[in-house]
Amino acid sequence: MSDGYLIAGNVFVQRLNKQGNPEGGSIGPINTTKLAIKVESESKTRTSNKKADYGQVLDDVRIPKPTAINWAFDDQPTELVAMALMGDVVAINDASGTLTDEAITLPSAQHWVEIGHKNFATAGLSVKQGATPLVLGEDFEMNYALGLIRALHGGKVEAGGAITFSGQYNARSGKRIKGALNSQIRLRLFGEGENLANGKQVEFDIYDVSMSPTSELDLAGTEFVGAELEGTAKIKSGNDAPFVVDEIEA
Repeated sequence: MSDGYLIAGNVFVQRLNKQGNPEGGSIGPINTTKLAIKVESESKTRTSNKKADYGQVLDDVRIPKPTAINWAFDDQPTELVAMALMGDVVAINDASGTLTDEAITLPSAQHWVEIGHKNFATAGLSVKQGATPLVLGEDFEMNYALGLIRALHGGKVEAGGAITFSGQYNARSGKRIKGALNSQIRLRLFGEGENLANGKQVEFDIYDVSMSPTSELDLAGTEFVGAELEGTAKIKSGNDAPFVVDEIEA
């Protein structure tokens, strides 16, 4: 049987709080492109100052260094994007509503103005300058998703000024990432897979690792967004090692 090591695996992640306790359930399996474990030690040497063997090593003791973990992935559910941005996830739950004759002042340079709500319905808008109705596409332009309005060049309000706005905005629900709230993200990384070289089952568990991003997250890139985190594994209370890798034979 082959002793090569080529793993096809399912990686799961569980976020931990500042005390190292689980914070909600686990996410996965995550399409992981790299999960590197680097175990190092530091050499402590005692050298000779004697004439016969000056500079030679008399003792060499290896002291363990912290275990380095590097995790890269290109699945991007909201929770993983939040980890890559050192943030937290909160719910979006905006109610619907209606604006009636909302007073807005348009600038003279045809710049956008925020109406105060988002996700406007495309039908039923009424925009006026005094008693004069304004025409969408001729006098003004809308960004419905962001709730923006601006005057158009050549229209009745080209020079800007006071208008009134009436319209309905729809409810919004989803998830919001509040970024850059944390100096580190504590995670548990674990999973299972198959060694394709010999068909044996492999399981692993990195109990507690403090991680931070290795690079920026490009939201305007032309390729699929990926992220990479690196950090240091800790020996969790009740365990005698920072991580385990099991090879299951039966």
